[in-house]
Formats: sequence, structure tokens, C-alpha cells
Amino acid sequence: MRAEAAAIRNEMAATRIAAAKKEAELQELRHQVAELRQARAEQQQAFDAKQTELMTARAERDQLVQAKAEFQAQLAELPQLRQTAVEAKASETSVQTRMKELESSMATLTTELEQVKKDLARLQNESDTKSRTSAKAGKTPRNP
Repeated sequence: MRAEAAAIRNEMAATRIAAAKKEAELQELRHQVAELRQARAEQQQAFDAKQTELMTARAERDQLVQAKAEFQAQLAELPQLRQTAVEAKASETSVQTRMKELESSMATLTTELEQVKKDLARLQNESDTKSRTSAKAGKTPRNP
């Protein structure tokens, strides 16, 4: 009986030692699982940040592609715009020349009008003078 009890005690001690080892292994495994979960969470967070960066970069790329297309369209229009500018400049020069001609014509016509007014006033004075002279002499004035 004693031998059997000793054997059972030895077996129980061995079982307790094995259980303690298994408990230590279980604790170690739980600790490793926690570390792995933490590492996975950090990796997921880093992945999400990279994914956000990627989406931002793609959006910027799309904007740059659109801006490039707009610039290329504007660049394609540039020769026509230059031609239009040259034509506008030529037209402006032509308009300025025509304006100078019109101003010169207007100045000439103004001078001529002033001369006609003076001549008309002089003729009116002469006519009035002749009318007075004729009235004094008893003559009737002629219509010029």
C-alpha cells in the first residue's frame, strides 16, 4: 500500500509538475498571442495608412493628368491665339491710322468751316454796307 501510495504521490507530483509546465506554456502562448495581436493591429494600422497614401497619390495623379490634358489643349491653341494677337495688333494699327486720318480730316473741315463762316460774315457785312449806302443814295438794294 505504501509503495502504491508513493507511486501515486510520485505520479501526482509528476502530473503537477507537468500541469505547471503546461500552465507556464499556456501563459507563454497567451503572451505570444497578445504580442501577435498587437503586431497585427500595428501592421493593419500601417497598411491602412499606406492605403490612404496610395488613394491620395492616385487622386493627385488623376488631377495632374487632367491638368496636363488642359495644358496640352491650351498649348495646342497657342499658335491660333498668337495669330489672333498678331491680327488684333495689325487691326489696332489700322484703326489707329484710320483715326488719325479722320482727326486730320476733321481738323481740315473745321478750318474750312471757320473760313466759310468768316467769308459769310464778311459778305454779310459787305451786303449790309451796300444796303446802307444804297439806302442813303436812294437806290434799292440788289439781291446778290
